[in-house]
Amino acid sequence: MVMTREVDYALRCVLEIARRGRVGTGEIAEAQGVPASFLGKIVSALARAGIVTTRRGVGGGVMLARAPASITVLEVIEAIQGPFTINYCVGDPCNCDRSDDCALKPVCDRAQHAMIEAFNVSFEDLLDGSTGMGA
Repeated sequence: MVMTREVDYALRCVLEIARRGRVGTGEIAEAQGVPASFLGKIVSALARAGIVTTRRGVGGGVMLARAPASITVLEVIEAIQGPFTINYCVGDPCNCDRSDDCALKPVCDRAQHAMIEAFNVSFEDLLDGSTGMGA
């Protein structure tokens, strides 16, 4: 399973804004190595999800819509790619006619839970290094 480039860019964008406060998209693109043309699409998706706000003109830029402590990595992932599920049957058991007797479903359920737990870390935790991941 590989994180899409768009999700990677979105996570780096939010992290940069969390570090710096209000910042221009050009500054984010330069600091994080994200193509400026692609960043606009990402910022729009993040704004629709209520993660960032934007303001044009003098004193404008992109800022977090909420405190970094209330924004999680999982929330950013889902703002870009939709609900996070490791397999279709985990997100909606109705998508699989074998869901009731599938020997793999418990494994997928555990993996789903572990991935959600791992990504349920706030940007404040990322900034202060308290992700619980050790050194």
